[in-house]
Amino acid sequence: MKKIYAVLFYLLFTSISNSQVILSLDDDTVYIDSIVKVTKNLKSDSIKSLNSFRLSKLFLMVQNPEKSKEYLKQANQLKIKYPFLKDASLYYNAYRFLEKGDLDGYEKALFEANEKLKKYRNKEAYKLRAVVLQNYGIVQQHKNNEKAYMKLLVNEAIPIAKKSGDFELISGLSKAVAIIFMNNDEREKASEYLNQAQRYIENATKKSATLAESKMETYIINAENLIELKHFYDAKQILDKAFSILGKYPDSNLNDSYYYSEGIYYSKQNKHNEALISFEKGIQSAQKHNNAIALNRLKFAEYEVLFKLKNYDKAKTNMEYLVKNTPFIVDKKNYYKELSKIYNAKKEFSKAYYYSNKYNIINDSLNNANLKNEIVELEAKYKKAESEKKIGLLQSENEKAVLQVNNNRLNMMLFAVLSFVLFLTVLFLWSWNNYQKKISFQKEVNYQQELEALENQQKLSISNALIEGEEIERKRIARELHDGLGSMLSGLKMHLNLADRENKEITPNINGMLNDSIKELRNISQNLMPESLMKLGLEHALRDLCDAHSTAETAIEFQYLNKKSTLPQHFKTMVFRIIQELLNNALKYAKATQILVSCSQNKDVFFITVEDNGIGFNVEEAEKRGGMGLRNIKNRVAFLNGKLEIDSVPEKGTSTYIELKYNTNHDHKI
Repeated sequence: MKKIYAVLFYLLFTSISNSQVILSLDDDTVYIDSIVKVTKNLKSDSIKSLNSFRLSKLFLMVQNPEKSKEYLKQANQLKIKYPFLKDASLYYNAYRFLEKGDLDGYEKALFEANEKLKKYRNKEAYKLRAVVLQNYGIVQQHKNNEKAYMKLLVNEAIPIAKKSGDFELISGLSKAVAIIFMNNDEREKASEYLNQAQRYIENATKKSATLAESKMETYIINAENLIELKHFYDAKQILDKAFSILGKYPDSNLNDSYYYSEGIYYSKQNKHNEALISFEKGIQSAQKHNNAIALNRLKFAEYEVLFKLKNYDKAKTNMEYLVKNTPFIVDKKNYYKELSKIYNAKKEFSKAYYYSNKYNIINDSLNNANLKNEIVELEAKYKKAESEKKIGLLQSENEKAVLQVNNNRLNMMLFAVLSFVLFLTVLFLWSWNNYQKKISFQKEVNYQQELEALENQQKLSISNALIEGEEIERKRIARELHDGLGSMLSGLKMHLNLADRENKEITPNINGMLNDSIKELRNISQNLMPESLMKLGLEHALRDLCDAHSTAETAIEFQYLNKKSTLPQHFKTMVFRIIQELLNNALKYAKATQILVSCSQNKDVFFITVEDNGIGFNVEEAEKRGGMGLRNIKNRVAFLNGKLEIDSVPEKGTSTYIELKYNTNHDHKI
């Protein structure tokens, strides 16, 4: 029974390697017990079932078939409601065919499991498929179809394993490809896959029962391949890395293959004594573990060194052991040939002839058997070809029928697609038409708005021109009154003063009238263009304006809160005219006893506030009447891109707020 489960583990858990025994390094029972404990406490049937399937494999690995069957039964009972687990169970239950010796049944179960698992796109499914494909490939290899095994590994199993993210699995599959190359003496290609296998296994962090053993086996096989390539330095580094771990486990059966690799490392460099020591250690380890395959390899490797050293007696002993203990006729044939070489070297020619003859007999029989096998194989291929021909005809008929159905289905789909495209086209054209209508309407609205804006701009330009013309005319009249009529009146006063001596009675009256005329002239000139604005600045001019308009009935308070700043001359004039107009309106209509005029500035914005406690007025009616005073104020504010707000409450007074923007880099000439 133990041999059956050893072969079973070989098929289910490992790739082809130099040994077909269960590798052991550390104690796996601790890991398995932890999985058992976790599984017992699980409430989810799906996870419990999956863990039970895994435990069935783990107990199979440690050669406990009773526990394996117990957990397999539990897993099968819990899987019922879960499609993925039902499909996965095809793989986990496949070993029953091996127990019966039904390799074909096992192969079919693996094939079906792979087909069922293709529809799942999760890491567990990818991992399981990769393992299934590996085992399916091993079956093909046992059928002498190593190419099929290689294709499965390279084209399907490894790419799927990479999707699972299981580094140990990827490493194992890469190692399996490398071993196929090694068996066919393609060492360079094998080296590529072994290096890949080593990289993945060294980066594997997920704990498993086979991780440590897989890492050691990868090191040992990689070292052996590098030795055959005569890369002794790289091989020694890997051997040292393996020994640093194996040294802690002297009873591990991995020492069987380690000492083989170490032995050939010395043997290839003609360090025969060191090689014999390594082989002897390996032989003792293999005998302790009943590892017949490793023991035979070590015995033959030791024989080759002994033969080179001409220690023919010891070499003969090894070869006689191999002849006696090998189950394979092909290997036994080669051992007869080696015995013939030994006896020939010892000059015992009769025995040399005896073993040479045995070699030839087996060789000829094998050739005849191969010939018969080839004939049987050809006949089987012929029958298979005939069957395939008949099957092909039936398939052709079926394919025609299927093709017709597919054509009909395709035509229906094409019609549906064309109808849908036509519907989308009509919908698009309808939407486009509505969109164009909306754009046309919006263009019309925008056009009307542009016309209104242009008209307003034109009105503003006309108003600005009128304001500029008015200011120019004010300047001209003020200048002519001051320079012309003012000079004449001053001259007349001088003449009248000279005539004062002649007529003492008339002169005082004339002088009084003349002084009044000159004063009135100055007031008119000041209103037209205040001289203080031109010479002393805006604050001084406004303060004079407020003082001049203050009376006993109406007190005008003036506040100028600006810091020192340079305002354009045209801006000063506009501000003066606006405040002048506001004061005139307040004095003329408001009947106020108090008026407050305030000016302030923040960056490039100038603020004007004029408040009175008069009788107030209706702003909307005033705007409809369109009086010259209010219109002039609005035009001047608009000219400076400003804002005007009038808040008037009957019997409570009026407040006017103005914001004006100015640009110090641009000055209008008025």
